[in-house]
Amino acid sequence: MLNQKMGNGHEQHVADRLGMRRSRGSGNQWRDPIDARHNRLDTEYAFAADAKSTLAKSLSVSLAMWHKAVEQAGGERPMLALRFYTDRTLADVHADLAVSLLDDFADLLGAARLWEAAQPILKRLVHPDTADTEWLDVVIAEANTLLEEAQKGW
Repeated sequence: MLNQKMGNGHEQHVADRLGMRRSRGSGNQWRDPIDARHNRLDTEYAFAADAKSTLAKSLSVSLAMWHKAVEQAGGERPMLALRFYTDRTLADVHADLAVSLLDDFADLLGAARLWEAAQPILKRLVHPDTADTEWLDVVIAEANTLLEEAQKGW
């Protein structure tokens, strides 16, 4: 009973926190495996998460566990969501961790850097300097440069 409560709570948290759809039956259905997922048709950064939680001080991650997550991800980016509960009340969490491919993390980091670089450009579009008659040309040039850098990769 405690293990089921622990797992259900963690799976729900992962789905809520990452904006995922939670799978029926904790991912044990053949047509809807894995615990929670995004839809790869909606976003380039669609993940499918296999959630594991424990009261112990450690949790083993094996290649078999990873291969299962990859297979069940079905095209989304696989992720293992690991939770370490503090005690049997399940009221406190010591750590919530996400294990993913380094390339997937690098893609997310690149997108975050692109977003950081784009913010000043977007702010200038929203709040233009009307005293500068060429402001729009400058903003467009900055945006084009940013997009070219993004296509080359960070």
